[in-house]
Amino acid sequence: MSLSTLFMASCTAEGDSNNSSNSPITSEITSDQLKQSKPQQIQGKLIYEAIPPVRSVRAYRGDQFFLITNPQNPRRLVLRPSKNVSDQQLQSFHNQQVEITAVYRDGTRPSAQETACPLDVDGQCLPQGDGYHVLSIVTVEK
Repeated sequence: MSLSTLFMASCTAEGDSNNSSNSPITSEITSDQLKQSKPQQIQGKLIYEAIPPVRSVRAYRGDQFFLITNPQNPRRLVLRPSKNVSDQQLQSFHNQQVEITAVYRDGTRPSAQETACPLDVDGQCLPQGDGYHVLSIVTVEK
């Protein structure tokens, strides 16, 4: 397996550069383990889906980049650009096998009184911006 690097950046304000795990995430890892706030290396197929210009939950949340980690049992992780990797860079990896270094960040919930938003079962705005903020990305050639 060889890696071709587009952009490798040291983790600064986005996260801690001391990542104790260098092994890729596998399908046996639980959702709670994936949602750690420290940088992780994850492999999968990057998918870009343009956000349609209509009001929808997906448009509200801004979900357009996904990582499929296991084709037999697909799990779509939402990817977000960061100051290290732009949305144009993520888009250039569409339909490619990649390895990312990313950190999970929770989203924010605007006030339902201040903005129009889709609501959850508790009547609160759905969160925006949650997902894996990509610190670096490389293609993985088989």
